[in-house]
Amino acid sequence: MHMLPRTRTGRAAVWMLLPVLVYPLYWSVVMAIPDSMRWLSIAVGAAIMALGIAALLTAGVALVRDRDRSWLLIAITVLTVAMVAFFAVGEILGGR
Repeated sequence: MHMLPRTRTGRAAVWMLLPVLVYPLYWSVVMAIPDSMRWLSIAVGAAIMALGIAALLTAGVALVRDRDRSWLLIAITVLTVAMVAFFAVGEILGGR
């Protein structure tokens, strides 16, 4: 196993997954956005969600079809899936 992805698909998946992992830090910026510009917050959230879905599909292709077994790709994919599951369970249990 390598540290960095060796295939183009693996590298693309890593670059698409990084903004998804940094997204929780965006919430500190959301509080500074006035109520009149909430559309910006919604647009960024929707873009991150679409990017996350595309990134997870790309990572799946890199892991299964291209057999790109790199530590970084596997770690970032696992962290992203855990974060998505954590937020999904939180929304289901306490979404008010």
